[in-house]
Amino acid sequence: MPIRKGTVSCSRFRLEGAVPKDVKKWLTKALKTAAFEPIDPKSDELRAAGFVELEDDRATTFSAGALFEGLYALFAWRVEKIRLPASSIRAELVEWARAFEAKNGRGPGRREKSEQKELIRKALRGKTAPVSSVSDVSYELPSGELLVWASSTSIVEEVQTALEQGLEVRLIPRVPASFVSPSVLEALGPTPALFESAEAGR
Repeated sequence: MPIRKGTVSCSRFRLEGAVPKDVKKWLTKALKTAAFEPIDPKSDELRAAGFVELEDDRATTFSAGALFEGLYALFAWRVEKIRLPASSIRAELVEWARAFEAKNGRGPGRREKSEQKELIRKALRGKTAPVSSVSDVSYELPSGELLVWASSTSIVEEVQTALEQGLEVRLIPRVPASFVSPSVLEALGPTPALFESAEAGR
């Protein structure tokens, strides 16, 4: 798990919006709404994503014992992908085109190549096992602070969007500047004296 390996960065958010009295029930419902569902082998999809339990990235029951620990809710975001190597598709398409030309006395047309390429993709998809990755998430119940441990900005954004929709709130990124008051930030800005000094040094 990334949070335990220490291989990723942490993105911090604060919750903005109405929070019901039964926070645990509210959060559990949101996680189940966006729970992870594996890629359907019979479909054409190449990616699936959703929430899973922290200790078992195949579980989506989110029981109280699995989800809550002290003042925190601990869960994860799982992404499953099927990667089709472009080089393999090209190699098989070239081989097919040669066989087609030998049989028909002409090279395949654009439409024929396109149709065959799609058939190759489907065949490879059926033989390729999905690869999964898991990003840890923690939510502090009293403060409403959310931490997402992920190395990808797109993953952080996915988690943010899923929770905002499920909880019907806004998650505001807590960047370093958000911890400092506007008056302090203004005081840290360039002063007229600094500009005068820069002009004099030219």
